[in-house]
Amino acid sequence: MAVAQEAGQPDLFERVTAFAGEQPVPSFLHSALCAMSLPVRRPANEFAAILRVDGQYKLVITPRPVLQADGTLLALGVLYGALPRLILIHIMSQAVRTQFREVHLGETLTDWMRQMGYRTISYGHRGSATLIRQQLDRLLACEWIIRWDGQAANGSGEFGIKEIKLLDEYAGFNRKSGEFGREIKLTEAFFGHLREHAVPLDENAIRQLRDSPTALDLYTWLAYRLPRIGGRRAATLSWQQLASHLGNEGNNIRKFRQTVRDAWDRQVSAVYPGARADFGGGLIRLEQSPPPLRRAVLRGADLTLVKNAGRPALNAPPTDAESTPARFLRLLRGTLTAVEAKASWVRSNLEVQMARAALAAGLGASLTVIVRPK
Repeated sequence: MAVAQEAGQPDLFERVTAFAGEQPVPSFLHSALCAMSLPVRRPANEFAAILRVDGQYKLVITPRPVLQADGTLLALGVLYGALPRLILIHIMSQAVRTQFREVHLGETLTDWMRQMGYRTISYGHRGSATLIRQQLDRLLACEWIIRWDGQAANGSGEFGIKEIKLLDEYAGFNRKSGEFGREIKLTEAFFGHLREHAVPLDENAIRQLRDSPTALDLYTWLAYRLPRIGGRRAATLSWQQLASHLGNEGNNIRKFRQTVRDAWDRQVSAVYPGARADFGGGLIRLEQSPPPLRRAVLRGADLTLVKNAGRPALNAPPTDAESTPARFLRLLRGTLTAVEAKASWVRSNLEVQMARAALAAGLGASLTVIVRPK
């Protein structure tokens, strides 16, 4: 701590200490949204479409007016800042974890914000709950199009172009008691691409960086970029190139460089210790690095089949050496990660995973879980 204070970075020591004491928790974000960022602050024209380009990816976000209950149209504008970044990570993490494109955000706004790591939630004109709800409404009102051009095996460009919208539909309720409900549905095409191109992140890192859109952008961009660097030679890019990646217009590169260096030195380096990056010179140097969280499936809770509450699905025992209950338990364990074994996840998702494992194992009956103390 004394060394960190002498270096003028006591906050870095605090982040390293807090991050090191946590078990990794998987979160996910689409690779296109790691490579291309949202506006850091409110744009001068918040009703204009946003266009981002990164290699084969193109991202267009177009704000659309919202139809109100009284039949009038309300223009909300484009989303910006740290909050929509947190919302997108939360939505896509839920979709990847549950393997469903329908994502339920919660019965109350407070509960949903707790899920995203907020401990202090305030209301009022500038309260955290009010601001996050405003950004969620903007996100849902925007038309999202992610486009990428393919490449044939022989290196020539493919003719086909895919354009995929982010959301199919969303619904919910607003009650006088303050309850909040939102159910969103990712488009089938986007959900399929998300499953293939989800970049693994660490939820603990996201919580440490959640107040800084630049730090979040830098972390997610490095998580996407560093593991993909091939060979032993470092990759280099200019500050102008990085500015285009992070959605900066590049009008003041000197200020942008200082902002990124501060985010790296004081925040991102603390939560991505394996990142091999140098932001100290005129060019940025990146070397191949491990991902911040390896996308590996871990064994979850120690499960035992206690009771089969319905009729047996099979009229005869399995023909292979593995019994049906044993096969069911093996399949169920394979769907659970360490974080999913937590009580909060179990309460909301275990029945779904049990049903899937039972179907794959050949069990058509309903199952009952009984927790027995050891």
